Amino acid sequence: MKIHKSIVDEKILSDFSEINGCTLMNHVANSYNIEMAIAFANLFCPTIIEEEGCLFISEFYNGDIGELKKIYNSNKEIEMFVNSWSLQSLLKDSNNLNYSIDYIGEFAKAMQYFWQLRVNSLFPNRNVVVDVGDGIMGEEGLTVTLYQNS
Repeated sequence: MKIHKSIVDEKILSDFSEINGCTLMNHVANSYNIEMAIAFANLFCPTIIEEEGCLFISEFYNGDIGELKKIYNSNKEIEMFVNSWSLQSLLKDSNNLNYSIDYIGEFAKAMQYFWQLRVNSLFPNRNVVVDVGDGIMGEEGLTVTLYQNS
């Protein structure tokens, strides 16, 4: 038997403030309803907008490609700017900063993995990168972004 572990470290469950299961999957099944599951599916597999050769996470794009082209020198910079999301915003509900940073790191791994799967399935012939790093495009803390690397 060979076990292929999740991208998320199962041990983090023991740090949760409220544990509703013996595994992460069981915790989710015991904690959330179908509406929340659908919302998370959308978060991990978002709508992608393609405009003038650029790719955008629809949640972050407001249709201002002309203005962005005046500010940035390349489509890559435009995509990085629009698609950068500071995961620090997820800390707002946490009382324990140390655990929250661990949580953000685990969440970032999941975002990167699923967004990469999404763009690879939509654009198999393009070199689309989903990157996670600190302060990307001036965002605060750990940030996820998506861009095409020519």
